[in-house]
Amino acid sequence: MEISKQIKLLIKKYAIYPSKQLGQNFLISSDALRFIQNAVDPVTDKTYIEIGAGFLFCTMLVAEKSKEVIAIEKDKRFIPYYNETVHPRIKIVIGDALKIDFSRYGVTEAFGNIPYNISSPLILKLANTNTVKRTVLLLQKEFARRILAVPDNKDYGAITIFADFFFEKKFLKTFPPHFFYPMPSVSSTLIELKRREVLPDVNKSILFRIVRGAFSQRRKTLFNALKRDFNVVQLKKAFADAGLPLNIRGESLSLNDFLKIAKWFEKHL
Repeated sequence: MEISKQIKLLIKKYAIYPSKQLGQNFLISSDALRFIQNAVDPVTDKTYIEIGAGFLFCTMLVAEKSKEVIAIEKDKRFIPYYNETVHPRIKIVIGDALKIDFSRYGVTEAFGNIPYNISSPLILKLANTNTVKRTVLLLQKEFARRILAVPDNKDYGAITIFADFFFEKKFLKTFPPHFFYPMPSVSSTLIELKRREVLPDVNKSILFRIVRGAFSQRRKTLFNALKRDFNVVQLKKAFADAGLPLNIRGESLSLNDFLKIAKWFEKHL
């Protein structure tokens, strides 16, 4: 039976109708599920965390080739289904992935189909979870473009710099809306995030204060956007030391450019 038909039957049987509040769009393409399995590339001696297990279709594919999958699901409506769906290599955890301490499981890799409304806080959580070294995430295409953007691009912003700081990023594939049920209005993109083995040596508080300021007023030059939070004389010296013109805009700076400004202030504040 096609996965789309299976999911619709399960929705009706367990009355788990997709929740807009939870951003639920179930993946119903067997090709896409296999692609994600291959992207996760599970191995038999490793345990994985899944964020948003749903009806366990992707979970079971990864579990086939892994030691175990810690499947996290926030929606308690799935409990009756899980109680009747036994798999020896799947451990169900009912709870909010944003509140669960991933490090307690000693797992180094994670994957999931992520609702748009938790995408930003999840990236923040993963960045601050040292134990998770690699993650494969299916994100709304527009959000994935922001993560993967390069300087001088309209999608380039604070979340891009934040992700650059913590991760090596890779585009994997984009799936069209009809691969999901209910069908969303936009496509979804699968990306890989690998945690950098060595993070830049900089005061993160200063760096991200500068980054937030740079993108809070995109129409302004970086200098004008920052001068309300930093001493003007010091700003000019920091720009000069970094080799940056005063009329440059924040979206034209790379992570390394922001690091240069932050390191100057780290020495002189």
